Amino acid sequence: MYAITGITGHVGRVAAKLLLEKNLPVRAVLRNPVKGGEWKNKGTEVAIAELHDAVSLENAFKDTSGVFVMTPPLFDSNDPLGDHNRMLDALVTAIKKAKPQKVVYLSSVGAHLENGTGAIRKLYDMEQTFKTLDIPTASIRAAWFMENFQGNIAYAKDSGRLPSFLNPLDLSIPMVSAVDIGKLAADLLQENWEGHRILELSGPCSYSANDVAYILSYRLNRPVKAEVIPAERYATSYESFGFTSAASQLMAEMNEGFNKEHIIFEKTGQEQVAGKTLLEDAINSYVIE
Repeated sequence: MYAITGITGHVGRVAAKLLLEKNLPVRAVLRNPVKGGEWKNKGTEVAIAELHDAVSLENAFKDTSGVFVMTPPLFDSNDPLGDHNRMLDALVTAIKKAKPQKVVYLSSVGAHLENGTGAIRKLYDMEQTFKTLDIPTASIRAAWFMENFQGNIAYAKDSGRLPSFLNPLDLSIPMVSAVDIGKLAADLLQENWEGHRILELSGPCSYSANDVAYILSYRLNRPVKAEVIPAERYATSYESFGFTSAASQLMAEMNEGFNKEHIIFEKTGQEQVAGKTLLEDAINSYVIE
């Protein structure tokens, strides 16, 4: 039995789908009981649990060969780092009591850095916390999500512009698709190892904002030009998306970390993995004709 948190998102859904295709038993760990019907119809068990609640998490993680943990971004929190640490406390308590055979969890590029990473600091805390577990763990340090551009496609189609937090526009950074993250998570859940692993996952190529605009131009059959969002507008831009002020400040600091090339893979001593999905293909899957 494999317990999957975040199963309704891009990554968890892929991991669960791949396990089910191999006729392996999956337990969907959900906050919202209403969403349980979909997963029961797919042949999964359903466990209702809150990530702040160690008791419900213990029940969700019991009798499992592996658990996949993905914590939420907490864009609606007034204290994202504090709330995330409370989740980590509940998760560790539940894992120690439930004793799954292994834990695979989603981290991020830059999670080896304690400072200057903004929202990624949550995942530094996660890695440090999960290293204290006495069961095998695997951290997937994922590159910049290709899916981050999904919300820009309609605007680019209408306006011919691609607002970019990446600056300069020709700065290439590693990017990866949620499909490749989910596949790696499913693969790791089926493996056996000892100790604590860290896998740094990128896609087959690095990309810049200009590259994204070029791909959108081709796919949308119209010119699209990348335009820099000034650093002084980072926080207010995220607030306009509905993020709290605290979450917006963390995202602004994270973007500065990428732009200054402070947020990069550690590489030394860590496993390097490359996904197969090209940005062109990831964008194609989200473009509406």
